[in-house]
Amino acid sequence: MTVTYEQRGSEQHELDQRYGAPRRRLSARTKRWSIIGALAAAVGAAAWFTIDLAFGELEYNDVGYQIVSDTRAVVDYEVTKDFDATAQCALQVLDESYAVVGHRIVTIGPHEGREQASAGSTCALRCAPNTAG
Repeated sequence: MTVTYEQRGSEQHELDQRYGAPRRRLSARTKRWSIIGALAAAVGAAAWFTIDLAFGELEYNDVGYQIVSDTRAVVDYEVTKDFDATAQCALQVLDESYAVVGHRIVTIGPHEGREQASAGSTCALRCAPNTAG
């Protein structure tokens, strides 16, 4: 039994009505522009995140500490930030088993610190967190 073109067409028509018409494929030109657009968006997003993270960066350095008594410790640290920015630093004093025995949150406003670098972004600070004896 041979299937004619008309029979195949009517069978395809029934299948299309039952399951929906098959999807059209994207042309090579559309695929190419879609890939170029996605790559351009990815490069733009990467540039945006890189530039955004480069500015307003906060850096810190633990300079040293001194245990004055069982209930007092002094912490020396440096903070590098933008001149006009306000930063909050959480200082913790730990015992030999690394349990927190003292904690203090220090707010560093614009242009604070005992010393300021010529660029004006680094300040050296000293703080005495509250400790439990």
